This record gives sequence, structure tokens and C-alpha cells, in this order.
Amino acid sequence: MSLFRRDIEEYFTYCEITKQYSANTVRNYRNTLERFATFLEEIKIENTNMIDLDVVNGYRQYLNKKDTLRKEKLSLKAQGYQIVVLRSFLKFMVRRGEVVLNPDKLELPKTRMRRIEYLNDGEVQQLLNSIINDVHKISEVIKKRNQAMILTLFGSGLRLTEMLKLTKNDAMGKDGQLLIQGKGAKMRTTFLAPVAFEAIKDYLELRKEDQNPYLFISFSKNQTNNAKSWTHLTPRMVQLMLQNYANKIGIYKKITPHTLRHSFATKILFEGGDLRSVQTLLGHSSLSTTQIYTHITDWQIKELHQKVFGKKKEKKEVIKRILN
Repeated sequence: MSLFRRDIEEYFTYCEITKQYSANTVRNYRNTLERFATFLEEIKIENTNMIDLDVVNGYRQYLNKKDTLRKEKLSLKAQGYQIVVLRSFLKFMVRRGEVVLNPDKLELPKTRMRRIEYLNDGEVQQLLNSIINDVHKISEVIKKRNQAMILTLFGSGLRLTEMLKLTKNDAMGKDGQLLIQGKGAKMRTTFLAPVAFEAIKDYLELRKEDQNPYLFISFSKNQTNNAKSWTHLTPRMVQLMLQNYANKIGIYKKITPHTLRHSFATKILFEGGDLRSVQTLLGHSSLSTTQIYTHITDWQIKELHQKVFGKKKEKKEVIKRILN
């Protein structure tokens, strides 16, 4: 094992034990730094202290030419993520007192503001109707569960992994309040919308006999009445369920659980909420992350501008006096 690979193994332990990062985050970091380790082996570098800006720039060029499994170019966002993880690793090495490349010298590539897909109230209702009117032979408990999941994601802004960790006791808390452990083990408070709370109650009425503590679980198609066959839902199951219903009703946006999280955020902003509130409810550690939603509410800025600097004669006279 090269010294670099030894160092990154210690870094992964640090991320898992000290920083309490989720298993998904640690896995992504591992995949990222394993790719960098392979690149270093190709250019005959074994020690972390041999990494300099020339090496990193060479890696950037390597990434820019790299194709994904779909034979597409690696996006700027994906390339930037590789550098973010490398910078985090180097900061860890600096904290240990190692003499390595200064992580602050690694600049991130500029990326375009990504387009946010979200659903309006009508489209969410269409999704719910498609579940209610599902003609396939799925049990009532599965229909109720799917409705409750959509309303929970849309009405609480939870990440998919956060929703799947919910227990029955969590959901039945006082006033629909949820205490969520998000990324980096950070705690935050959010709430179930009343309609989501009622949907969950209806769903749990059909689960009175089972002892599974989790709120959203998988039901065997052949043994839906056997509680022992009910297992934990996987993220992929929820993703496929959502996309299936979206396709049936002709919503050709990319519908994922995160789309409903975006829908939650945009609805709050459309109703007059501010970015700080959205940041708190979503559990973003930095306001810059929440600012992806600002362009969605440009119409509100335009409306405010027209309200202040409207075309009415009296306003023109006031503005004229101010400017003069």
C-alpha cells in the first residue's frame, strides 16, 4: 500500500468516527480519492507530500477528458466535487501537522447556476391522484404509504435519507414537529404539514398490528398481511415509485424525492418566506447553498420593483424629485 493510500484510509476513519459523516458521504469520499490514487499511481507518485499544483492541474486535465459510465463528459460540478474532497483531505493532513500542499491553493472551477426542477401544488395533487386511482393490484396500505411519503417530502423538505429514518414515534410527535438529524449529524427542527400528518395517521391505521418501529417500510407483494415480511424501504424503491407515477400522468420533468424537497423550498419562497428560513428548514449549513433558489423568485423582485417604481403619475413625480 502506498503512503498516500495509507493516509486516505486514516482520513476515512476520521470522517466516519470523528466527523460522524453518513455512510453515503464516506463512500462518495472513498470513491473520489480512490480515483485520485489511481491517477497518482499512473504518474508514479506514492507519497502525499509529493502532490503539488502541477500534479493537481494534471489531474484536472485528466478529469476533463474522463468519460462517465454513460460515455458522457464529466460535468463541471462533478469535477469540482473531486477537488472539494481533495481539499478536505489536505486540510486533514495539515491539522495532523504534515507538510503537504496548501489546500487553499486549490481553486474550484466556476459552474453555471443549475436549473431547479420543482412541482407546483397542482402537479403534486396529480401525483396523489395517480396513486389513488392506481388500477394495479397494490394493497391499500401501499397506496396510503405512497401518499404519505409524497406529502411528507413536499410538506417538510426532508432529504430522502432523512425521511426513511423516521420512526412512527417521530411522526406522531407534538404538533407535527420533527427533530431531524441531517448531514454531519447536525440537528434541526422542521414540521409535518397538517395534510401530511393526517395522511400518516390514515396509513398507520392499517399497520396497527406490526411492531416495526420505522414509519415507511416495504411490503412484500405476496405477503402484505404478514408483518414479518415487511422490511425497510430503500431510496431506490422510492425513486422508482415517484418516477412511475410521474410518467403515468405525463409530468416529464425529472421527478425525484429531491424534486419534492425543491418544491417545498420554492413554495415557502413564493408565499413570502425568506432564504434564511428556508436555509434553517432544509438544514443547509451555508446560505450559499440555499441561494440556488433565488432565480426562481425573480418575479417577486420584479413585482417589488414595479411596486416601488411604478408608472403612476404621482410616483413619477416623487421619483423625479428624489433624483433631482
